[in-house]
Amino acid sequence: MRSQNKILKKSKIEFDDDLHSCIEDLFSPDKQCVGEEFFNSTILKLNKHLAADYVFIARINEVENLLESVAFCNNQEILSPISFPMEGSLCQKVIEQKCSTFLQNIKSGDKLNKHFQGKDISSYLAVPLYGSNMQSIGVLTALFVDPIINKKRQESLMYMFSSRIGSELEHMESERELKRRNLELLVFKEELIRKNKELDKMNSELKDAKLKAEESNMLKSSFLANLSHEIRTPMNAIIGFTELLRSNNLSSEEKAEYLDIVHQNGNQLMRVMDAIIDISKLQAKAYVEPKQVVAINEVFNAVYDNFSTEISACKKPISLKLFLDANDGSDKLYTHKEALTKVFEHLLDNAIKFTRKGEIVIGYLIYDDFYEFFIKDTGIGIPAGDEEVIFDLFRQADTNNTREFEGNGIGLSIVKKYVEIMKGKVWAEPNQTEGAMFKFQIPKFAE
Repeated sequence: MRSQNKILKKSKIEFDDDLHSCIEDLFSPDKQCVGEEFFNSTILKLNKHLAADYVFIARINEVENLLESVAFCNNQEILSPISFPMEGSLCQKVIEQKCSTFLQNIKSGDKLNKHFQGKDISSYLAVPLYGSNMQSIGVLTALFVDPIINKKRQESLMYMFSSRIGSELEHMESERELKRRNLELLVFKEELIRKNKELDKMNSELKDAKLKAEESNMLKSSFLANLSHEIRTPMNAIIGFTELLRSNNLSSEEKAEYLDIVHQNGNQLMRVMDAIIDISKLQAKAYVEPKQVVAINEVFNAVYDNFSTEISACKKPISLKLFLDANDGSDKLYTHKEALTKVFEHLLDNAIKFTRKGEIVIGYLIYDDFYEFFIKDTGIGIPAGDEEVIFDLFRQADTNNTREFEGNGIGLSIVKKYVEIMKGKVWAEPNQTEGAMFKFQIPKFAE
């Protein structure tokens, strides 16, 4: 009897020592830590007090119905995290019934998850982990290879640790939820910023579109006014001088002069009508001329002859000059002949219109992959910064010059569209000291 009392007394002393050690491990100020460090430190301490082979703390993943370890150890070694389905697991009973579960003699392993199959586990002890609202948020589990001798002692130690573990686990979940919400807010904020930028961009585009529409309406009105002027002026001249030609009192010289005026104004009227037809056809994308092998020098010479006559008829002191890069028959280009001719006609008409005196030079240079054509005049030039906008429909470099030099604002737009049909590009050279220079390139091998 004395021997039995002695054993019980010794057992009580050992338990008291363990209890004191546990309390010190849990609440000693110099051993306080949080998060992952806390969980790893705690299961190592608990593993030591329980003399367990495996200890793990698992949280409930309600979304995927899993149990996920936040700390897992084997003796005094921290192991990689594990996860397993809660359904059908030994931990499910602990969580659902909110009570500890103790099992002995489970060496068959048929009740253990795959992570412990073949580990010769004999005993299983688990207690639930609670949040502040007393809802199950996880489970604290210890597994033993040898049978548990003092189940009550082990269970008490685990319950002692479970309160602090549950509190820290809830704190971790709260931080995780806070981070998730912060991330959602950050994503929402970034999405809001993106939407605001898109809205600002749309508003800016709408504002630009409105300004362009207003400008387009103004340009159209200006175009119609100019067009009316360009049609009525030569028409009045034709009607007026044909009336004069009916008189029998005119000398031969006067008749010849009047006929020249009628012819000149007729040509001017024809060019206006041709320009209107051209832009209508190009806007409707109804241009269907097939490609052919074009002798560039022939086109230049024909244009030169036609416009030399026109310059003489308008009595401007302008000399027209040609620069041909090839005179050996190598001036062949596979392209749209009519389009090429139209480009020269509109550029020359533009040069003559805005040049009071001096010279106009037209020519071309042959490069490996393309032909580069140019026309240089000594006219009024192009205001700096307008080198691109002058190719817009109905646009002129300076509308104040319209009446002085005539023009309707569609010639250069026609030029650009014809050049694009030939797969080329056209531009006005900037920073000209005198007059204007236009260039356009046509590829040799465009399909």
